[in-house]
Amino acid sequence: MASEGKNRIAYLVTSFVLLLFLGLIYAWSVFIGPLEGEFGWARSQTSVTFTISMIGFCVGNLASGAITPRTSPRVSILIAAACAAAGFAASSFTTSLLWIYVSYGVLCGFAVGLGANCALSTALKWFPDRQGLASGALLMGFGLGSLVFSTPVTMLLSSLGWRTTFRVLAVVFGALLVLAALVLKNPSAEWSAAMVAKARQGGKVAQHDFTTPEMLKSPAFWVFMLWIVFVTSVGLALISNAVPAAEAVLMAQPGADAAAATLMATTAMGTISGFNGLGRLSAGFFWDKFGFRATLIFVSGGMVLSMAACLLADMSLSFPLIVVGFVLLGLAYGGSMSSCSAMIGSFFGTKHYSLNYGIASCNLIVASLIGPTILSALLDSSGGYFSSFAVFLGFAAVSFVLLFFVRRPKDPVRPEGGEE
Repeated sequence: MASEGKNRIAYLVTSFVLLLFLGLIYAWSVFIGPLEGEFGWARSQTSVTFTISMIGFCVGNLASGAITPRTSPRVSILIAAACAAAGFAASSFTTSLLWIYVSYGVLCGFAVGLGANCALSTALKWFPDRQGLASGALLMGFGLGSLVFSTPVTMLLSSLGWRTTFRVLAVVFGALLVLAALVLKNPSAEWSAAMVAKARQGGKVAQHDFTTPEMLKSPAFWVFMLWIVFVTSVGLALISNAVPAAEAVLMAQPGADAAAATLMATTAMGTISGFNGLGRLSAGFFWDKFGFRATLIFVSGGMVLSMAACLLADMSLSFPLIVVGFVLLGLAYGGSMSSCSAMIGSFFGTKHYSLNYGIASCNLIVASLIGPTILSALLDSSGGYFSSFAVFLGFAAVSFVLLFFVRRPKDPVRPEGGEE
């Protein structure tokens, strides 16, 4: 049984690579230009695709939580392979908004959520003693996906066109997910029980494995969810508008050149993706080394400093300062993603991680509705980003206060003779 754990790094690496590719879902913006150029769609119409894909992602997470424990990682990942291949292939035949909403938003979003949750939950079963660091490393891959693959996909779009690019992605994602399905597997019950017992002795994971209903009845879960919604609302709002926000600072300067401003703003946006990945790994390390409280301070504190830097950049028209804000935004947003995964394992146990994490990830649905909606309303009313930065600085400050109310949950009281 001791030799079984020697292969766990292979499962971690496989999951990392899979999540790296699945992270391409965040790079939807590279497809916006070609689609808007061909069909004349407005940005408000094409941006709905990303929102739908995030909802599909959350639904896929929930589906993995229901399917994987009842079958196997192989079944879930093969379903994800079929949905991803079908989604990208169908996207290549797009002729209407409804078509791309369903093909990319629903099918691809669902496939990514299903595959990502399965890969993450399966790999973490091999690391009950390193929940934070393993979560951070895996989610770093997911966060870096858009940064790593945006340029290659953009090159494909330029040389092959968007229809052929979608077909290439259908083949790549389908094949990759099938290969991952052949590799990933759960540890044996005996090995897992021994490692979880050891991790519990070291305080790395919860002493009790909360079922999903038990988790949902815990005040600790809802306080944490409130905290993360405030953080991710800021993150999703600003990440989705990073390029125009940076362009607004650059174009307000004397003698500004539109082409150069767009290039510099796009480069600045890339720093968010890079530091998003670094933030996920850093927060995972913090969680294991210094505990959850220090990690939440790292995340909320970073978000406060980020919004303050962006606010000052808007006031002073300082491009370097807004880049600093973007760097801190990436670190904080990425850290919140790792914190969510680590919280489920260390607060509520590993046995029901897949479904519990799927439910926790639904904070993205709430945040994607709150953050971007507020930003759009403020942008329409004011014509600039100053008021948005000010409001989201307030959001970040609220999250900093809330983190001190986050507590580990108490074990639920079970009826005498009840099952563990």
